[in-house]
Amino acid sequence: MVATDHPELTVTRAGLWATWIAVAALSTAAGCTGGPAGGLHTLTSPLYRGQSPADILPGPAPPPLAGPETVAPGAAIPELAEAPGPARGLVLDVSITGNKKVKQTEIMRHIKTRKDRNYDEQLVQEDLRRLYATRKFHNVRVHKKVEPQGVLVTFEVLERPMIDGVLFIGNQYVTDKRLLKESGLKQGEALNIYTVQEARRKVEEFYRSKGYTKTVVTIEEGDKPEDRRVVLRIDESPVERIWSVRFVGNDPSFVTDARLKTLVKSKPGFLKYLFRGKVDYTLIDQDCEALMAYYRGLGYFKARISREITSDASEQWATLTFVIDEGPRYKIRDVSVVGNKKYDATQLLTMLKLQTGEYFNLAKMQLDENNLRDAYGGQGHIFANIKASPRFLEEPGQLDLVYQIEEGDMFRVGKINIHVAGESPHTRRDVVLNRLSLRPGDIVDIREVRASERRLKASELFISNPSEGEPPRIVIRPPDLAEAASLAERPPAYRGQSPDADAATPPARPMILDVFVPPFKSDQR
Repeated sequence: MVATDHPELTVTRAGLWATWIAVAALSTAAGCTGGPAGGLHTLTSPLYRGQSPADILPGPAPPPLAGPETVAPGAAIPELAEAPGPARGLVLDVSITGNKKVKQTEIMRHIKTRKDRNYDEQLVQEDLRRLYATRKFHNVRVHKKVEPQGVLVTFEVLERPMIDGVLFIGNQYVTDKRLLKESGLKQGEALNIYTVQEARRKVEEFYRSKGYTKTVVTIEEGDKPEDRRVVLRIDESPVERIWSVRFVGNDPSFVTDARLKTLVKSKPGFLKYLFRGKVDYTLIDQDCEALMAYYRGLGYFKARISREITSDASEQWATLTFVIDEGPRYKIRDVSVVGNKKYDATQLLTMLKLQTGEYFNLAKMQLDENNLRDAYGGQGHIFANIKASPRFLEEPGQLDLVYQIEEGDMFRVGKINIHVAGESPHTRRDVVLNRLSLRPGDIVDIREVRASERRLKASELFISNPSEGEPPRIVIRPPDLAEAASLAERPPAYRGQSPDADAATPPARPMILDVFVPPFKSDQR
């Protein structure tokens, strides 16, 4: 029996010979020629599983693996003998053949089929995919030999050419080590023309990002089938620095150049700043995004930012110009809240700084979100979700602002745990508790939690050296099983306050306050 590329199919040797005689006869009759003698020309390049032949280096096809020839294009497909049942039983052995440079141990790392385990056809197919994914092989075949005791599995591989070395020529400003890192090339990895082309692009882009904007990188070796090393020639240009930064299109009565310059990281480099100001395209693109975010935060939602870089005659100094198209500034037509139950809409709207008729302002909107969140957090709804949504209208320059509210559950203080680093006698616990404004039974007020945390930090009772402990902090968490059982045994007692008397309102759920403080200063004496 002869194995094929498809493990589930086998062809008898007699059937193959009969088929090929028929194919030869048909091809001769049709006048098909090829090769020096003009006889039948058969394709010998292997079939590719999970991979396109386009990934292969151009040039002559590699020698075929052991096995049947591939049917020539246009020839009749031979009838295959009935395939036997799938292989079953224990795996007697797993072997590798065909490898020359890739170590067997490295190949086996990608193969999950193991000796003395049950044979799994799906696992074998996954092994094939993993081996192809390494991009170290032109082709991989699996041969299975069924024995009375089990199955012998052999992976036959055809290796790609390997990179024997990487050489850079012409670089002066950047070291070989740095260029090798930026290229992504590694000695011993598969040599692939597309990988080499990508490496050339990466090196050129790296130079551009460092201000060498006119640098050109060419491939000397590595793009031909017979090559076994990669050589990149680098024509370095002088570094180009920013002489000045300009802004065009902004309304100086509202947004000044001075304000915009504080938003960009690209700065001029001259005189004592000679080592600054390199033309960095990545940084310049980030500056464009920062300017865009700033304008949209002010309500210029259609603002567009582009940049122009013009070099002087020496090609060493450049003028960076940010071209700004501000577009219309959006006003708020209406402000509303949805999802509120605890507070009515009128109460919530009076808490907002951003009102109807004002220009949109992202900072104010975020402040209003926090104000609403604190209002709910002060009433035990510490996980209330507040999300503002600008909704654009058909009318140009107008939008509605909707605050979507998910109130969530109400929580009370079930228990307070004090965790003191270092020595922690009982009196130390009372010192910490005295600086907390909450007690078990209280409705959790997130504002009081923050205030208690600030008092602990300002008490100067604890060491302030970061290496000896973190600053005081309060963590709110749900009780574990033991704590929940303990809290369930005693009904909640509300100190100085009570939850809403509305019978439809679910009772407040208990939460645990874990208070973590560093060692006391007195412990160091």
